[in-house]
Amino acid sequence: MKTSIRLILISFSLCSILVITSCGGDDDSGPSYDFIDQNLQGTIDGLSFTFGEGTVEETTIEGEQMISFDLYHASEEFTDVCDFFGFGDEVSVFFFAPAEVGIYELSLDLSTFSGQTVTLFNPDGAVNNIASIGAVEILTITDTEVTGRMDATLDGENTVNGNFTGIFCLKD
Repeated sequence: MKTSIRLILISFSLCSILVITSCGGDDDSGPSYDFIDQNLQGTIDGLSFTFGEGTVEETTIEGEQMISFDLYHASEEFTDVCDFFGFGDEVSVFFFAPAEVGIYELSLDLSTFSGQTVTLFNPDGAVNNIASIGAVEILTITDTEVTGRMDATLDGENTVNGNFTGIFCLKD
């Protein structure tokens, strides 16, 4: 009887170990992003977003050269995007990225509030939706503009994917 109980306990332990180790994450499941070759578009708080114009500005954050991006909705009304200040009346996208060509996977560590994120902004109530799933890829950086693409997601109502170009505005 003792042997039967012991055999059952050993079998149960081995099965438990097998189940626990087989439920681990796949390390080779591929990237958490899938860039679509289209104009940047998607939804922000369930509202349609289609990229129209964008600006970029070089800055330094904690000693690292970064680029700040402001990407505006196609229906946002302004005479000159470089004279525009603020977030306007339409949903928009903004984020920082290192000032070099490369792919930057999105993440957010809530214990340290660090990571690479994209803000999907809804001016109605000033809602900052923080996308931390996906990636941003900076494709080119010239003296006049930066091109890139992104797949950025928070949830089903907050996701954008596609290509964008931001221009450097001349400072007076």
